[in-house]
Amino acid sequence: MENLTLSPQLFLNQLQAFTRSKNLLIAYSGGLDSHVLLQLASQLASANNTQTNNYNVRAIHVHHGLQQQADAWVVHCQQVCDELNISLEVKLLDLKIIKGESLEEVARTARYTVLKESLIQDEILLTAHHQNDQAETLLLQLFRGAGVQGLAGMPVISHFGLGQHVRPLLNESRQSLEGYAKENHLNFIEDPSNKDCAFDRNFLRNGILPRLRERWPSIDKTISRSAGIQAETKHLLDDLAKQDLQLAQESLNQGDCLPIAKLHQLSKARQRLLVRYWIAVNGFNPPSEKKLKHVFSDVVNASGDAQPLVEWRGAEIRRHQGMLYIMLPLQYHDNTQVFDWVDPLSPLKIPTLNLIIPALLSSQYEANQSVTIRFRQGGEKIYRTENSMKISLKNFLNESGVPTWLRSRIPLIYSGDKLVKVVGVE
Repeated sequence: MENLTLSPQLFLNQLQAFTRSKNLLIAYSGGLDSHVLLQLASQLASANNTQTNNYNVRAIHVHHGLQQQADAWVVHCQQVCDELNISLEVKLLDLKIIKGESLEEVARTARYTVLKESLIQDEILLTAHHQNDQAETLLLQLFRGAGVQGLAGMPVISHFGLGQHVRPLLNESRQSLEGYAKENHLNFIEDPSNKDCAFDRNFLRNGILPRLRERWPSIDKTISRSAGIQAETKHLLDDLAKQDLQLAQESLNQGDCLPIAKLHQLSKARQRLLVRYWIAVNGFNPPSEKKLKHVFSDVVNASGDAQPLVEWRGAEIRRHQGMLYIMLPLQYHDNTQVFDWVDPLSPLKIPTLNLIIPALLSSQYEANQSVTIRFRQGGEKIYRTENSMKISLKNFLNESGVPTWLRSRIPLIYSGDKLVKVVGVE
């Protein structure tokens, strides 16, 4: 039987090996794994522990609303946190599942979005992932045809929101966590959905991995070691992609653009590597292999005058004037709306664009004329400030390099019926 060595001191040693931050946010579901993590972390903040009592520990519980018992779990988590003298933040998700999407993946993405938004400056998110979770993750990625990025599994530490995400128990087996929970009489939640093998991870956890362990008892550790090797390979590839990105963007002043001409100077494999890396460093979720193929076939290799678009959850890639752009999906915008700017000497908020237009100078409009905000309809003219000559708004935006998808979203400032300023474009 495995020697169960998990202890508060071992946990502290693991934590200090990866971070010096003393501000910890514990992702607490109420289940065995996260309860063990919470109990270990609570001892770091204990007033009786003179070695570590400068740790600040709080917990967050994400209420997915997918189980009938979910409300009762919130009560349980609050009771446990009260007993441990730890503050608890509860976040309720409103999941919207689009046809064809995986419930597991949608819930996971929403959960991590909430956790990222809840993290404050210099705070570390701790999650209770362990060695068995790592084995499941690598196998899932393998069955999905993932490359090095996916087969590297879960990192022990990564940048996350305003801080970092640390998995201090990643080298511990679930058996070790179970032994600690039993020894410390922890009362944890048993989620019945964990037995539902309709979910891929549960199918592996409950049906496949137990059979594999009968044949190869150390398989979780072995798979975890393979993930570590893949992670090393990933770091080397990231270094290469970083160099390629720096060379591609050396004359640019914005990171969301990627010159297609520079991309074409690389081999096909390095092109794909660079695009994946560029997407990641801009903070977007990675596209599937199928979506990535469409990025190249539909956007990178599109004709120069095309306006292609490839999108996936939380991201979209477009092309303009030989550049790739990555951005959040554009929300609906009604470009026929008109806003009356009653006091142009004060800022004006445009709710539909989540935009605040700075106050105007009195010289920028005529005092006896009403000031309005409108949006491009077509046929507008604007005066060039340097020579007072009229030019079509279309040509003005072309010369200014404004991407086509933004042109109907740029606020136009009118003094009476005269277009006097295009917000954000000089």
